[in-house]
Amino acid sequence: MISQTPTILRMTARVFGFSLVAALTSASICCSFTKASQLAESSVAEFHTQYNSGHFHEIFVQTDEGFQKSGKEADFQAYLEAMRRKLGSVKEATRAASNINTTPSGTFVTLNYNVNFTEGKGSEQFVFRISGDKALLFSYNVNSPLLITR
Repeated sequence: MISQTPTILRMTARVFGFSLVAALTSASICCSFTKASQLAESSVAEFHTQYNSGHFHEIFVQTDEGFQKSGKEADFQAYLEAMRRKLGSVKEATRAASNINTTPSGTFVTLNYNVNFTEGKGSEQFVFRISGDKALLFSYNVNSPLLITR
């Protein structure tokens, strides 16, 4: 029995070491998820401020490279201009859901909002790719009956 004590101590130390690494990794992931969510939420507020001010170019240049390559800036600006004509400015936006997904391509934060525009209600979905200390718009979608009926 005495000769097995060092083996038991090594095993206990190894299990403790693995547990410590797992705990630190979980804490790091939790903090990075919190930071990613905060970055994305801040970017939504900035998007709405720029949208309300008609600063569509500024919105476009702050998007993810993949977003920029998916279409022309002029088309995106025309989309936002039409959206503003039909929906008006954002009066209030309330987060309805969120999701954080880490993939080999990066960390993506999806935020869904219920929005009161000056002309009516709608919903928005933002997908951001986290890059360092920035949340870059990767995808944007807005839905409202007013987009069809006006």
